Amino acid sequence: MSKINLLIKKSFANFLTLINMFMGFSSIVLIALSFSDNNYINWSCNLILIATLIDVLDGKIARKLGTSGDFGKEIDSLADLVTFCVAPSFLIFYYYYDLIQINLILLVFLCSLTLLFGSIRLARFNVYSEQSDNLNYLGLPTPANAIFVSSMVLYMYNIQFFDLFELPSFISITDNSMLFILNYPLSFIFTYNEYVILFFYIIIFILLISKVKYSKFPQLNFKQNKNNTVSLIGIMLFFGILFFGILTYKHDIVLLFFILVYILTGILYYFYHQIIKKRVA
Repeated sequence: MSKINLLIKKSFANFLTLINMFMGFSSIVLIALSFSDNNYINWSCNLILIATLIDVLDGKIARKLGTSGDFGKEIDSLADLVTFCVAPSFLIFYYYYDLIQINLILLVFLCSLTLLFGSIRLARFNVYSEQSDNLNYLGLPTPANAIFVSSMVLYMYNIQFFDLFELPSFISITDNSMLFILNYPLSFIFTYNEYVILFFYIIIFILLISKVKYSKFPQLNFKQNKNNTVSLIGIMLFFGILFFGILTYKHDIVLLFFILVYILTGILYYFYHQIIKKRVA
């Protein structure tokens, strides 16, 4: 009976990983179908976003059950490659396919870079202990890349205005949106012109293999240490705001705002430490 229980425990986290991979594949299929008359981009983006949550859960569950191992590590990387590298790359290709005048080969090459750089990152994470055993991620984690790309595209597809002069009426409290504070800076950034998303996309795939440090998801334990407790409270606050965003069908605003803050904080922290190092030297 104990062997059966152990097998179930080992299989559960891996089963979640396979669901993650299935959602990534389903997202790719929906993007492909969207090249016809039907548009499934909202569904595609949301599947990727749900998969990022599952990715957090499977690792936490495996460690909690004491069933994490090399097999789980490898299959998790394969799932991440499909869901957080291939799907976002294809999503960006779809978004820009008819939007801008660019050589098709160049567009394919640019869109493939998240896949290529993400593959390098995942391989590094599995091989080098400085990547997997560090207190922070070295380089932007692939799920964060997927959240950023998906929330950007989702935001642009759900946006309700096309002129910056319409902003005051769009984000006013009278439209029953409590998220206008988050939406205001996003509106200026992502509606500047059609190349803004491509600009951020280029930064993202560079960050994947960079040495910029990013915080890991905190341990689900308030007794761990002070920093972990603060991070855990911050995560709880974020999920509270996200829950409100889901209820009001504006979760794309919440996700895009906070993932942008996460990315920019890592960049600023990196350059700050580089300046400090030069002064000390």
